[in-house]
Amino acid sequence: MGIHKPKFYAVRAGRDKGVFSSWEECRKAIYGFSGAVYRSFPTLEEAQAWFKGETLSDPLKAEDDSLRDDRTEYDVYTDGSYVNGQYAWAYAFVKDGKVHYEDADVGKNPAAATMRNVAGEIAAALYAVKKASQLGVKIRILHDYAGIAFWATGEWKAKNEFTQAYAKLMNQYRGIYSFEKVKAHSGNEFNDYVDMKAKSALGIRD
Repeated sequence: MGIHKPKFYAVRAGRDKGVFSSWEECRKAIYGFSGAVYRSFPTLEEAQAWFKGETLSDPLKAEDDSLRDDRTEYDVYTDGSYVNGQYAWAYAFVKDGKVHYEDADVGKNPAAATMRNVAGEIAAALYAVKKASQLGVKIRILHDYAGIAFWATGEWKAKNEFTQAYAKLMNQYRGIYSFEKVKAHSGNEFNDYVDMKAKSALGIRD
């Protein structure tokens, strides 16, 4: 049997902030918190230093694959589009400045189209977390519509069947995603890319 390596978890942004000695404590502090910022460290000293804004070493460079279970591995850009009663969605998993996984399609729920492009935004986030679950990775969802995070975290009350279903499904995937809002049409390469992918699914050409 291998020797168990103790790990410590520092949370700079979360429901609770501080340094924790177990993943369970860390998870409670970050689950469902939009924009959670946290890392794991092999020593208490490194965790405390990072929490205070100091750096003794870079844990992300450590050759320890066990760190993979509690850090973001991909930034995932999501977007939706709408035209003539149909909506579409798209996502792109980005790492080291490259797209590693991507998908886009026309929405399958005609009734959801009443929410126009928001239906596509919701679908994109859902398909992204399902993909992350299949891959066994953690992701940060970069979105340009606030409700994508706020319905999932409960900061906005889900008032119709579609947002309620979204909140329920996202709750099932808690722990594998965090959120970060980006400004729409701001020249961000990957945000523009998924916007283009969603439009292309509907046959829209800029």
